[in-house]
Amino acid sequence: MDWGLYAWVNRGSRRKSVLELLAKSDKPLSTNYIKKSLKIAISQASFTLKELSNKKLIECVNPKDKIGKLYVITKKGEVLSTK
Repeated sequence: MDWGLYAWVNRGSRRKSVLELLAKSDKPLSTNYIKKSLKIAISQASFTLKELSNKKLIECVNPKDKIGKLYVITKKGEVLSTK
């Protein structure tokens, strides 16, 4: 367990919420769906997804698409979301 990464996720309520939402889903989620579910701005959703993706906690399943990107949680992200 990377406790530094765990602390980083928990310091950001949006990071934690997005990770938990993806962990509960059995299918990839779009930025727009995450925005609506968490009642946040699209820019906040996009920024948070980028942060989590850079840390390899989530991944985009259709990275070549310009719009309508879909995200899933990675094994690394699942470990942090279950603690």
